[in-house]
Amino acid sequence: MRVAASGSKASLIAAVCGGLLLPLASRAAEDSAPVQATWKTQEIRYNYTGFTTAYDCDAFESKLERILRALGAHEQTRVLAQGCFANRPTRNFFVTITTASPVTLADAPKTEANTSREKLLKRLGVASARLDETFPAEWKTIQLSRDRKLDLEPGDCELMQGLRDHVLPKLSVKIVTDRVSCIPRQLTTQTPELTVSALVALPKPDAPAGKPQS
Repeated sequence: MRVAASGSKASLIAAVCGGLLLPLASRAAEDSAPVQATWKTQEIRYNYTGFTTAYDCDAFESKLERILRALGAHEQTRVLAQGCFANRPTRNFFVTITTASPVTLADAPKTEANTSREKLLKRLGVASARLDETFPAEWKTIQLSRDRKLDLEPGDCELMQGLRDHVLPKLSVKIVTDRVSCIPRQLTTQTPELTVSALVALPKPDAPAGKPQS
């Protein structure tokens, strides 16, 4: 009788646990499902100060643009670094990012000042109608240090620190793992690790695989 009761209790517990797990599994499926998104245009400004690594402005612009596009930013995203004399490596310069990035319809700004938006669109070289469209997007987990196309190195710690502190909070990007810890004037042997969940536009049906909507 005890064995039978124990088995019955085990079955009941299994059934209850199974019932509890179903909603969790369903919620996980919903989180990974495509969502409707639109483009948010904005300009982000901050100062880069490198105690350890100096960049020439062209190299910095190119690297940061590649990172932002990997995080879902529009292909016309522009990074401007100002303060490099004769484009020589320097440790302190001003960064201006002009970008459009995916946001869910719920997070889309209700209104944008026409004057400032038109200026941003002109700098991006993208027609307003193209950025007003809605499109399917998905939350994608991205390990930046493992993306070979980004060519990240141990010396990029302060670049990644600026990205984390000044740029990501203004994008649809959630930090999952943060191992960016920079020690001034000390170069480590390990590439800074930053894993994020970013909202990325899904490719159009007629677009090559891996190419987001524009």
